[in-house]
Amino acid sequence: MILHPAHLAESRRAFGATSALLVILIVVMTLRLPAAASDVSHFLPLHMALEMLSIVVASLIFGIIWSSRHETLPANLLWLASAFLAVALLDCLHVLSLDGMPDFIGPGSHARSTYFWLAARLVGALGLLVAVWLPWRIRPIWIPLGGRQLLVLALVFGVTVLIFRAPAWLPAVYIRGWGLTTFTIGAEYGILALNLLAAVRLLWLMRRPRHFNVGALFAAACIMAQSEFFLTHYLGTADVYNLFGHCYKVLAYLYLYRAVFVETVQRPYAMMDESRQRLQATLDALPDLVVEMNARGRYLAVHAAAGTEGRRRGAGLPNRLVSDVLPPQAADTVYAALEEAGRQGTSHGRVLSLKVGGETRWFELSVARKPARTGLDDSYVVISRDVTQRHETEQMLRKFSLAVAQSPVSIMILDAAYRIEYVNESYSRLSGYTNQELLGRNPADLWSPRVPASTVLDMTTQVARGEPWQGELISLGKAGQEFTESVLVYPVRNAAGDITNYLSLKEDITEKQQAAARIQQLSNYDQLTGLPNRALLHEHFQYASRQFHVLAVLWIDLDRFKDINDTLGHQAGDILLREMAHRLRTALRGQDILSRLSGDDFLALLPGANQQDAARGAQALLDVVARPLQLGDQEIFVTASIGIALYPADADQLDVLLKHAETAMYRIKADGRNGSCFFTPEMQVRTVRLIALGHALKQAQQRGELRLVYQPQLRLSEHRIFGAEALLRWESPQWGNVSPAEFIPIAESTGLIGSIGDWVLRTALRQIRTWLDRGLTDLVIAVNLSAVQFDQPDLPDRISRMLDEAGVPPPCLELELTEAAAMKTPETAAQKIQELHQRGIRLAIDDFGTGYSSLSYLKRFKIHKLKIDQSFVRDIDSDMDDQAIASAIIQMARSLSMSTIAEGVETAEQLAFLKASGCDDIQGYHFSRPLDPDAFERFVLGHPS
Repeated sequence: MILHPAHLAESRRAFGATSALLVILIVVMTLRLPAAASDVSHFLPLHMALEMLSIVVASLIFGIIWSSRHETLPANLLWLASAFLAVALLDCLHVLSLDGMPDFIGPGSHARSTYFWLAARLVGALGLLVAVWLPWRIRPIWIPLGGRQLLVLALVFGVTVLIFRAPAWLPAVYIRGWGLTTFTIGAEYGILALNLLAAVRLLWLMRRPRHFNVGALFAAACIMAQSEFFLTHYLGTADVYNLFGHCYKVLAYLYLYRAVFVETVQRPYAMMDESRQRLQATLDALPDLVVEMNARGRYLAVHAAAGTEGRRRGAGLPNRLVSDVLPPQAADTVYAALEEAGRQGTSHGRVLSLKVGGETRWFELSVARKPARTGLDDSYVVISRDVTQRHETEQMLRKFSLAVAQSPVSIMILDAAYRIEYVNESYSRLSGYTNQELLGRNPADLWSPRVPASTVLDMTTQVARGEPWQGELISLGKAGQEFTESVLVYPVRNAAGDITNYLSLKEDITEKQQAAARIQQLSNYDQLTGLPNRALLHEHFQYASRQFHVLAVLWIDLDRFKDINDTLGHQAGDILLREMAHRLRTALRGQDILSRLSGDDFLALLPGANQQDAARGAQALLDVVARPLQLGDQEIFVTASIGIALYPADADQLDVLLKHAETAMYRIKADGRNGSCFFTPEMQVRTVRLIALGHALKQAQQRGELRLVYQPQLRLSEHRIFGAEALLRWESPQWGNVSPAEFIPIAESTGLIGSIGDWVLRTALRQIRTWLDRGLTDLVIAVNLSAVQFDQPDLPDRISRMLDEAGVPPPCLELELTEAAAMKTPETAAQKIQELHQRGIRLAIDDFGTGYSSLSYLKRFKIHKLKIDQSFVRDIDSDMDDQAIASAIIQMARSLSMSTIAEGVETAEQLAFLKASGCDDIQGYHFSRPLDPDAFERFVLGHPS
């Protein structure tokens, strides 16, 4: 039979003892001693001694179990203790009932003593059998311990009464001269069988884990069975079989006592020692400082692991107070923990800080009250654990938690099933959802339906593979508002590499995208018209040139836009530009590109357009521009000049095409505006000339290449010369005589017009002074004032200084100001004109009728003369419209007490009409060409007054 390893040692001893005693039994029974030979003289004292020893051992079995009754003993031992209490009492009665003993309750007899013997053996065998057969339980079962004792006493009392008072009810157990009766022998064999049954049960229990001393109980049961076997063969009370039976019984009781002693004394002490060792090992393994102290905070005992700083420091702590060892704040924490443990039994979680080795360490206290014996004060076990690392970790986690919660970046934590576990405050503010409203939801529920399916597929695929994903998503807030987020999603893995969560970092880039779109709009589109600017135009050209074999570039410039801007104001000019952009866009095809370059310059790209297509497109643009336009309470008419360049015939680079188209546009300007023309190589030559003239003009003034000529002005009513207009001429050594119509625009575009205008004014004033010195005192010289000069804030003072420097009286000077310059800023112009008038300087409006004068302002201006533009004089003898305009100007001037002068009079017919219409003065080739100063002087002197 296979025994459990826990029973091997004790089983070997039990088998050894049982086997040795069995051998003795076999030897004794084999010798079969005769009765006479087996008689042991003087057996009574020996019998008494053996019986008393068995009674003592039985009593010890009961006593040792009884003394441990308050411990957690199995109920089996309690049954065994009760049984052997009965055994001790019955054996005692057995001894007192022997023949030869003094009378006790009744006279002693062999029969009575045998009855008590059998009862004791039966109770002992049953008690052992019950103890080993019942489950080995910790708690008592069936009958409490006190009830068992009462049951035992009742049993003993009943047996005693039965034996002494009703012996006739009992069968015969011994016949003198014959020996044991059949009943007695049968009873002994029955008791033997009970003991063997207990032994078999114990032998079976040896196969299971150890719960009690099975080996000693097994030996006791076997030896008790052998004892009963001896007692079935004795013939008299003094034979050898009876002697061996009693000896074996005492040995069985001793084994039984050993089993009980081991279970009730030796084993608890061993367990206590093991527990003490385990406790000591636990304390030695603890890195914590463990102290015992009383309620007043006095250290009673200190334990710390060997080799630690706590062991060194703890050596001097016993009998000292906490307040003597720790700083006040730390000592208060300890006292508070002791007070709490005194009330509740334990205290946990209080933390104190101490300076150790120059650094701050944190310690957590765990306190438990240790109840003392009656009459003594309770003590307290205090465990001080160094939690510095945990405290620092908690502090770091707290900081991290606050950083996450307060991060301006939205943070979302998802579980492995993509359900939201956490969102920080930033996302809650952005979306409008609270944390509780989002927990457990799928982030996809928060996306806008406008999120592309491809984006969703790409993200879910990458995340499913455990890879991070980054991109942009459009989300919906709680109020339904959309916002764009830059999203980074990446998996969070545990130590085993398994994905436990997903972390999503979100940044609201709605404003960034709007700013980027705004920057894109600002950098690529004209802010006034919304049309692509030059930068974006290059991209469109690159695309169109790749897709189409040919295209046309149209440079569109609005005619006289500057005059409109100057007379009607910039606000009206902006309205006009927006309207023209709209008209031009509607006149183009869907594939055509319209761009605003600057000012009133527009550019159109016509992909796939050949020369005929470009011509038709240009004419369509001219037609839409020419339609009337209502600006406030005025209806105006605008024309345009369009230059056309073709790709790739004229050039294959956009910048070159733009240059060619602009050149063609200037050509149509020079030819009278309101038309279109294609670029030709000859235009390039003209452009080169204009650039060269611009460089030469910068040096012309210093080199003395500029001069003034004077065109006489005739007063029709007196038919006399009353003055002249100073006209600028440029005689270049390289270019010859350059026309003012050619170099004046160059001067205006290059910014030279200001310095040249000042030179003209000073030169004219010096010439006036010369003529005054020569006796020509009735002349008024008209000098054109450029818009740049007129815009100078100190213009009246500057003119006055020039007059004083030249010594010329103010009435000798007449300033001619264009209608557009005067109406650019009417209020400022009126103030300047008023100052000039007060200083005696005469003023005239040049090119009157070509601008957009406001009559209310014209009435306020202190103007002496209106100059009828030559464009109205040229066909005045045949064009009814020109006649009407000229007549209207003359009549209006007369009604405003102004005089009029017509320029460009070249025929007698023109002169006759103007004179008949009431015009005051004229100038022109019909009367005289512009003359040098000397020639002019001779012309005046030779003209009849």
